[in-house]
Amino acid sequence: MKRTPIRRRSEKETERLRRYDRARQIVMESARGMCEAGTNNCVGPAGQVHHRKGRDGDLVDNLDYLLAVCYACHDYIHSHPHESYERGWMVRRLGESDD
Repeated sequence: MKRTPIRRRSEKETERLRRYDRARQIVMESARGMCEAGTNNCVGPAGQVHHRKGRDGDLVDNLDYLLAVCYACHDYIHSHPHESYERGWMVRRLGESDD
């Protein structure tokens, strides 16, 4: 069986992930490890970071668009986009709608 070698990460991608790890740590410390969304499904402790405006380019580590959330709230945010935009849990990109 022919095996495809695992591709190495580029220096650019490695640096992008390093920046995201730092930003994630700052967000979690700022929230003191607690969920910042607080939906009706909230379980309290945050274990994930939600990207309010997506993860493209420089948005991946932009602290203005990161939110510490528990898994239940993260799921709720993505399952209820209209409410999430209204509450600021999601931010539209240029030309984007929540339909």
